[in-house]
Amino acid sequence: MALKLQLRSGIFVLPVLLGLWMEPVGGIDIQLVPQYPAVGQSVTLSVTGITGTILTFNWFKGQSLDADDQILGYFPSSDTPQTTGKQYFSRARGLPNGSLLITDLLVTDRGYYTVSVQTAQLQQASVNLTVYEKVSKPVITASTSQPKENYPVTLTCDTVNAESIQWGRRGAGLPSDVQQSSDNRSITFPKINRTDTGGYYCEAGNPISKDSSDTYTVTVNYGPESLSITGPTDITEGGSLRLECSADSVPQPLYSWIHNGTIIQNQISNKLSINKVTLENQGNYTCVANNSVTLQTAATNVLVTVSEKTSSDTQSGVLSPGAIAGIVIAILLVAALSFALIYLFVIRKSRKTPASNNDLKPSSSTSPGNGLHNAGQSGGGEPELQYSSIQFAKKPPPSRTQPNEENIVYSELRLP
Repeated sequence: MALKLQLRSGIFVLPVLLGLWMEPVGGIDIQLVPQYPAVGQSVTLSVTGITGTILTFNWFKGQSLDADDQILGYFPSSDTPQTTGKQYFSRARGLPNGSLLITDLLVTDRGYYTVSVQTAQLQQASVNLTVYEKVSKPVITASTSQPKENYPVTLTCDTVNAESIQWGRRGAGLPSDVQQSSDNRSITFPKINRTDTGGYYCEAGNPISKDSSDTYTVTVNYGPESLSITGPTDITEGGSLRLECSADSVPQPLYSWIHNGTIIQNQISNKLSINKVTLENQGNYTCVANNSVTLQTAATNVLVTVSEKTSSDTQSGVLSPGAIAGIVIAILLVAALSFALIYLFVIRKSRKTPASNNDLKPSSSTSPGNGLHNAGQSGGGEPELQYSSIQFAKKPPPSRTQPNEENIVYSELRLP
């Protein structure tokens, strides 16, 4: 039994002793220089913490010391210290201090690297090499190009090579109800509101670069709401009707007008205009607003009354230039006619004035047969007619004195 125990002890102790001799001793470490290497740059996988003289060291691609993963071996005391392994590439080179230099880094150089260093004891360490690329300029895309109020909307920041993404809003903070994805590449508005309208941006970065997106403007569509009609609704016949319709809406709605249940053609703006209103134009006017994005419609109406034009309305109206000119011409014609009548009246009156007694001159001699005799001297017969010649004097000039009042003839002149 004692022999068996000794054998078992020997079998058990020998692997332990061998394991202690082969097990790498900690203490060395690998640092990247620079800490954040980028594509196209060089990086040194610098080994630190080595104690004693380096007899040899080996670099492996991966975390194992398998011969198939060896990149190179290095023997400082040899004339040709570096030997190549199955994973060797020309951009890799060993340094006497146990480090590994890689030039012209590629994205494919990423991954774990392991070194084993043999001094008086065997030591090993591993490091994960990250090769960074500059981030691409972020671009924001939306789940919908025309957000509607109270509907969900998601914004996504599209970029590559970014390790972090931050969101912002120009001139204000992000709305409190915004939800961010786990990688922060997108934000979601559960029920977007008109107050969420604004300019949004995202900033992408990694240890070697960062870039920001252009501003993405979010316009929240809503309405139409608060529809109203303004303008006078009591119109006099012959006047003008001017109505204007307005609504709170994004985008601006399309307008149409209805008069007493009939659509008014060619009236598609928010303003309704009718010149020279007639009694047929009175009635109920309805303004209809339609939002082409939200597909919502709103309507409102007013009652327009048209009163008949009276004579007082005509007299109180302002005369046109043509009417004024006609009145002036009529006045001038009446004045000319009056002057002509007065002139004719004066000429006629002057011709009717009786001649003076001095203007009558009887003849100095009488004819025998023409003498004037008394009736008693005629011998009792019928009186014999006697003729005398009368001479008229030349027509005297019109008298400048006022005619006798009894001979004045008055005329009544009526102006239209």
